[in-house]
Amino acid sequence: MVRKLKGQKTGGNSQSDILRQAQAMQQQMLSVQESLKEKEVEASVGGGAVVVKANGQKDIVSIKISEETIKDAVEDKEMLEDLVLSAVTEAMRQADELAEKEMSAVTGGINIPGLF
Repeated sequence: MVRKLKGQKTGGNSQSDILRQAQAMQQQMLSVQESLKEKEVEASVGGGAVVVKANGQKDIVSIKISEETIKDAVEDKEMLEDLVLSAVTEAMRQADELAEKEMSAVTGGINIPGLF
């Protein structure tokens, strides 16, 4: 049995301090996640043929396809599919990057697996 002497601390932080810090970090992370709903990224491919906007939570907000691209798609449907896929993939990559950047401010750059 370990006995604590009067005025002596057992270890650096007490468990309650660690718990308070974890709860504060959790609140900050929730706040960042909420703010990511309002932040947007935009990916443009094919010289602006397809433009995809997504928010920081990886929700697609809009997809715009130029009139010329739509006309060309009548004869080349696969080209349009490839452009849309590329734009969505890039928007998702940018949204991931934004979320990681925002969260690193809370986590101090520590990578927490499964966070996003």
